[in-house]
Amino acid sequence: MELGEGAACALVAEEAMVKGNIDQLAAWVRTQPAWSDFPIVLLTGRGDSPQRPIFATQVQDILGNISFLERPFHPTTLINITRSAVRSRHRQYEARDLLGRYELLARELQHRTKNLMSIIQSIASASLQEGDSRDAFFARLHALARAQDLLLEGGEKGALIKDIVSQALESFASRVITEGPEVFLNATTAQGFALILNELVTNAAKHGALTTATGNVSVRWSIDVTPAGPIMLFQWRERGGPVVTPPRHKGFGMILLERALPYHGGPPEFTYAPEGLTYELRTVLAMPRQRG
Repeated sequence: MELGEGAACALVAEEAMVKGNIDQLAAWVRTQPAWSDFPIVLLTGRGDSPQRPIFATQVQDILGNISFLERPFHPTTLINITRSAVRSRHRQYEARDLLGRYELLARELQHRTKNLMSIIQSIASASLQEGDSRDAFFARLHALARAQDLLLEGGEKGALIKDIVSQALESFASRVITEGPEVFLNATTAQGFALILNELVTNAAKHGALTTATGNVSVRWSIDVTPAGPIMLFQWRERGGPVVTPPRHKGFGMILLERALPYHGGPPEFTYAPEGLTYELRTVLAMPRQRG
């Protein structure tokens, strides 16, 4: 078959659909890339049987972008419908080429972003004195860099929240419980969550549940559909660590936890229970652009 070699459209006689095996064509249609919606013109016989609408629906469900042309027809009619099919296919090839250029530019941007982060790190290394503030700055920078890697894997459109959580907690995987539906975050939200998780993990490893052998962390998220859009409830809960007390002053890490993402229905909640910290955030999910 020439479908994968630049074919513009397919002309198929109804007899081939009824008597022949269309599995190969149907399998190719199912595995088309995202940019492709291959046009098919089906030449049908004249008839008004009750089964014809059912047959047409079944064929359309199988083959997708299909036009029906009843015989007999004038040659001009066939020429016109074929030209329309070819034109639509040509536009699909143009979309494919544009997507290819976009992916190339996205990878180049990713490369330049990493270079920029390396430059920032070098400047910070030479400018900042050694200490907790410098270490925190580098940790946040690395969190953004890792988030960029996930964004590239997601075609620069976003990343799955479970991947962001797993990446942030990979050093403590055996002591972490995660639970939540598959949620694809857009690029801005993914970067915000990467910063939030970096702060939570760093705090837990220095002062919280991850400082003890029996400490553990549960990370849960759920989706609530509202008139304002899909709302995600994110919860981080620590247990088994030292006794928790509220911080005496608000540092930059606390500001990030409060402001890295827009909240819905109120700011993030911090519960400093003796048995461990609980952090909850409700945020509106901006829908990511469709893949492909």
